[in-house]
Amino acid sequence: MEKNKTGRYLKYAIGEIALVMIGILLALQVSNWNQKRKDRISERLILDNIHRDFIQNKLNFDSTKVINYRNLASLDSMIALFPLNRDSTKIEAFFKYNKGIKNHTYNAYSSTVESVINSNSIQFIQNKELQQYLVSWKDVLLDFQEEETVYYRMLNDHYYPYLIEVFDYTGNNREMALAGISTIKYQNMIINRRAYLRNIVEAIEEEPIENHINEIVRLTNYKHE
Repeated sequence: MEKNKTGRYLKYAIGEIALVMIGILLALQVSNWNQKRKDRISERLILDNIHRDFIQNKLNFDSTKVINYRNLASLDSMIALFPLNRDSTKIEAFFKYNKGIKNHTYNAYSSTVESVINSNSIQFIQNKELQQYLVSWKDVLLDFQEEETVYYRMLNDHYYPYLIEVFDYTGNNREMALAGISTIKYQNMIINRRAYLRNIVEAIEEEPIENHINEIVRLTNYKHE
């Protein structure tokens, strides 16, 4: 009888242990499921914010392309008029093209990406390809903006100081303006300006920045999933 009782107690104890283990496993499974659900919510919020920023980045970059292409075309047209030789028709056309040149730099939203990387929230993003695009975005952006920086440094250090010396900004002394734009130095400055601007256009066409923007927009889109 004692042996039978002991056997029943052992079976009962084993059954209790098994039930406890099953309960622990179920609790862990529920906890893991709940954590994954929270992670996916965090991921979706991150992707939403990045997608919104890069939709705007794409719009801004498209505008940057258009403006730089137009500026380059204007400089091409201005250079085609050289030498001006005080030709009134050429000079009128020259000023018209010059007026169409707009200073513009590419401004990108990067704070969300930087925050995600700095806080290590990038671990919530499951898509490894997207992770790579986000991690490399800062360097790609800086590479492109470097060409803009070089261009505007040249304008601020050389082009605009020359204009201040030879132009009457009140517009009252037309003879001074005609003399200023008729010099070889000024013509060379315009040619040099075109060369620097061409570097920006080449960066638009050849560097990976536009592809990065488009891929980040695509990979953060609901429809992509």
